Amino acid sequence: MKGKRSRRLPPWKSKWHWLWLALSLAASAWLILIMPASEGMGGMKRASATMVAAPSSEAKPAEAGKHHGKAGATAPGAAEPSAQPPKKRHHKKAAPADSETAFWDNILDRLDTIGSLLLMVGIAAMIGSIIEARRWHLVFGYILGGFARAMRLPPIVSVAMPTALYSNAAANSMLVASHAEGKINRSALIAGGMANSYLAYVSHSLRVVYPVIGAIGIPGIFYFGGQFTVGLMFILCVLLWNRRRTLRRRSDEETPTAETAPPDEQPQALPWKAAFGMGCRRVGTILFRMLCLTIPLMLFIEWLTKQGLFEFWERHAPDWVHRIFPSELMGIVFAQIGGLVQSATVAAGLRDMGAVTNPQILLAMLVGSMVGNPIRTLRRNLPSALGIFPAREAFTIVLGMQLSRLIGTAILITLTALFIHYTHP
Repeated sequence: MKGKRSRRLPPWKSKWHWLWLALSLAASAWLILIMPASEGMGGMKRASATMVAAPSSEAKPAEAGKHHGKAGATAPGAAEPSAQPPKKRHHKKAAPADSETAFWDNILDRLDTIGSLLLMVGIAAMIGSIIEARRWHLVFGYILGGFARAMRLPPIVSVAMPTALYSNAAANSMLVASHAEGKINRSALIAGGMANSYLAYVSHSLRVVYPVIGAIGIPGIFYFGGQFTVGLMFILCVLLWNRRRTLRRRSDEETPTAETAPPDEQPQALPWKAAFGMGCRRVGTILFRMLCLTIPLMLFIEWLTKQGLFEFWERHAPDWVHRIFPSELMGIVFAQIGGLVQSATVAAGLRDMGAVTNPQILLAMLVGSMVGNPIRTLRRNLPSALGIFPAREAFTIVLGMQLSRLIGTAILITLTALFIHYTHP
């Protein structure tokens, strides 16, 4: 119990988190200082424009000196001393000032980018927390539960679906208990378990949907919208499959009327004051963790990219692959190991640099999802299912859901790559 309570404490109530924050801020400041000013997030364009303009201004006196030397052949010695001193004065006085200005512009632009990113993520997290506290997302579960009744599923499956939005273990336990009592058959157990898995995935994703969309915008909408839609289509196919099997067997005995969910287990909507309090705690926790982990990770991956860590991709990948999936996207894929919020933050930083586009961000996040799904399955989904379902049904549900997500993600990756290929020649 103590371990569970300590996990729920806000990070600002732990002295170790404050130490972590201090070290992270120091590391972030150091990365900003050692980052090349000409390749900064927002200051890259400004610094590059300064560097382009400087040689052009120096070239004009040199060219004028050449023309003057050709025209005034009677005094060749007087032309060279007059052209040489201004060139030396320009390099000694103007260059340090320009580099110092570019350096501070780089610092200010980075702080502005990080500040706006934290603001957008905080606003989005507050909206998501209020939706969760007021239980508005449960409407989707009740709608799908009604659809399950239309698919000739037993009433317990319709009751378990909304329950899965806040407790997947409780929803699956209801199905397993009914199956052990002989009230639902194996096909209904598998169909209900897959539906619960999808709803639990949606419920868990809602906690990061809003911060991710707040960080990267349109790519986040397409990322979650595409995966939710593909998963929903698969669940509808499973329910239709169960309906067909049920109609073939004509099992009318599986219609118990006394099965209802205990009223005390249904989550109640929080009052508005408590909802805002929950939102403030959620926003504070997300922003605190972003300062501890996400911002240093974003700057570190940017620094690694500029140090040529991903040059192997440019050397060995074919030109058409590198055009669709440039080396900068590798940082987004690697950052997704730490979570979607970290990946979205890195993507937002690269986009502010002008290194990637919105379709490329979507492609990188989909690739990261495909790479990380098998790891999450072995680490979390499969052990959890084996602890509730019989082994045969557990493997069927988990492998079926993961295979559907793998195929759906592959389809989304293909469509995104084709869009980039034909719209960004």
